[in-house]
Amino acid sequence: MKIVYNNIYEEPYISNPVENPGRVRLTAGYLRDEGYQFVEPKAAGFQDIRSIHGIEHIEKVMARGLYDTAAYAAGGAIKAAELAISGEPAFALVRPPGHHASANRSWGMCYFNNMAIAVERVRKRAGKVLIIDIDLHFGDGTVSIFRGAGDITIVNPASIDINCEYLKIDNRGYVGAVKKALESTIYNLVGVSAGFDNYIEDWGRLLTNDDFRKIGQAIRDASEKICGGRRFAVLEGGYSLDLRYNIKSFIEGFE
Repeated sequence: MKIVYNNIYEEPYISNPVENPGRVRLTAGYLRDEGYQFVEPKAAGFQDIRSIHGIEHIEKVMARGLYDTAAYAAGGAIKAAELAISGEPAFALVRPPGHHASANRSWGMCYFNNMAIAVERVRKRAGKVLIIDIDLHFGDGTVSIFRGAGDITIVNPASIDINCEYLKIDNRGYVGAVKKALESTIYNLVGVSAGFDNYIEDWGRLLTNDDFRKIGQAIRDASEKICGGRRFAVLEGGYSLDLRYNIKSFIEGFE
């Protein structure tokens, strides 16, 4: 199990105050103390970013002075996907997040779609890909990018939508929805958009620390059974002070 991380993720940039450097800095320190092995990614190349995003969108990110920051986050996701393809589970501890970035626009503290860029890089080698987005908010950017793609399945188990449907499910039902997605889909690679804002002490007020462990374990077990263990995760949301503990619990199940 590898943690993909670059110190550039700790740099401040113009964003919502909740999406601050401490999210990854504190988590990285905690995971290092726990003995996890870290690998350092490079920034995503322009062609990798261009494979997903339109030139006008890229130029807007450049104009805001955020290109390098966002490119390194995408590069972290690519590194995690490459490790997964080689048979090594990985967690990309990156910021900024990415699942609200579509081909030509972005919102929600996202700039480039890290998951989409990573999946596109390994797509031909991977074959069928299952993306599970466990963030509180619907991963609209990822869905928009891969809409109609027969080789990519995207599941948002119970994220918030216009009707607040997520309120109708309890934590056991949520974990069950993840397991159902894993059991009812054909795939050769699992990518997890790992948001932790569904935590009981975060915006979602739904999942416990142990629930994240159960979700990680369900993904691990299914991937070992179905696709040779090829799995990776990329950090999305999660703004509680307990984020590092939630990530550690997820990883304990996932590794």
